[in-house]
Amino acid sequence: MPELLLALDCGTTGARALLVDADGTVLASAKQPIPSAFPAPGRVEQDGEQVWSICQTVIAQALDRAGRSMWDVAAIGVTTQRSSTVLWERATGFPVAPILVWSDLRGMDRYKQLRAAGFTLWPQVPAAKLEAALDQVPDCRARMARGDLCWGTLDSYLIFRLTGGGAHVTDIGSAWLSGYIGYPDHAGWNPALIAHQGLEAGLFPAIADSWGPIGQTDPSLFGASVPVTAVIADQQAGMLAHGRLSAGAWKATYGTSGVLMVSTGATPVSPHRTIPIQAMTKAREDISWCVEGMVISCGAFLTWLCQEMGMFADAAALSDAAASVPDTRGVVVRPSLQGLGAPHGRFHERALISGLDAGAGRAHVARAALQGLGFRMMEIARAVAATPGLVTPDHLPVDGGVSASAPLLQMQADALGLPVRRHIVKEATAYGAAIAAGLGAGVITTADLPRFARYDAEFTPCIGRDEAEATYQAWAKVALA
Repeated sequence: MPELLLALDCGTTGARALLVDADGTVLASAKQPIPSAFPAPGRVEQDGEQVWSICQTVIAQALDRAGRSMWDVAAIGVTTQRSSTVLWERATGFPVAPILVWSDLRGMDRYKQLRAAGFTLWPQVPAAKLEAALDQVPDCRARMARGDLCWGTLDSYLIFRLTGGGAHVTDIGSAWLSGYIGYPDHAGWNPALIAHQGLEAGLFPAIADSWGPIGQTDPSLFGASVPVTAVIADQQAGMLAHGRLSAGAWKATYGTSGVLMVSTGATPVSPHRTIPIQAMTKAREDISWCVEGMVISCGAFLTWLCQEMGMFADAAALSDAAASVPDTRGVVVRPSLQGLGAPHGRFHERALISGLDAGAGRAHVARAALQGLGFRMMEIARAVAATPGLVTPDHLPVDGGVSASAPLLQMQADALGLPVRRHIVKEATAYGAAIAAGLGAGVITTADLPRFARYDAEFTPCIGRDEAEATYQAWAKVALA
């Protein structure tokens, strides 16, 4: 009997496959980077066929490294970054236009027009960009009218390819962040917005349960037909990995972006204009809710310092450099390459490095970059905690590739005045997708979730609150001016 769980986690900068047994032991993983193109300021694109090829490769590599085959896999869970826009041919699955990545800002003007027309959405969401994706390809609107095309967020596209076109679905978390969910009943796609944009309802995927039967993989891909039993957005998958589904539960992820997510259970709550209501999971007709504040450039900012600026070999070298100095020597970094997210909502802001003098070196810039990330996350935490019912927890569970940086997590604990606990599986989004697959296949129950929340390090505050606040205020005086 097949007993393993396979997660496909496709993020903004890389795709990962994770092979896990029913006890939560990671047997193997594989990861490859996903290139992005930046054809103009504020524009970010990816090649959909290349993304699909990379996903196939990491699945094959993970199976090979574990010495297993797809015949050993009981179920597959898919998690992706949530708000990219993909258009593809229904007959072949081939993309007809570049993927418009969630951080692409070409929808800024359209978002303003749609808000003025009474539709609630944000500049990064697909509803602000899907028309641009259609209109950049000749005859795309005519092909849509004939039913020849599908659109979806990245999860929808990858499941379509995995199932050989058998399933055109999406997750409630990704659907919510598409801008196309209907208000105020949240029952499905918004027909008024679809009609306003001249789109066809058949272009849209169905909204599936977060875990449960979805489809079967095309046996021509990996030699076996395996059930796909989970589709869950990346940050929501992280909540599952931490077992943080109950109302009031917090977690933070430090990935390409930095995200603080808090469950509000069965009740949708909006604590701040830049921290909107979000759907977390869907089971039959029941939706659980959460709120999320985002540091738009987190790992992406560190990658920029390493690659584009050539300051460090990689993120690990940057973290080591930050640990080599006791302070930032007055250097201030605002990590906002693609806008200043919650709780500011200043999307036109760009990154800032200030306070350099002849004695400042790369190590001070590295430490200031990590400090800036920690302060940005703290700002979001304060905005959330000011909301009745969303009180600050006694510790903050964290995950994500950037959580490998001990200096960052120590500065985060100091800024928050809270212990910070790091998940033993840093890529907890993939781990959560594997758990969701197990839930969907019936080999894991919700009662089992606490045993998957395992931690390898805890960082406790080592400075007083007065010092922490003074350090933040000095940063904010420059970074938020």
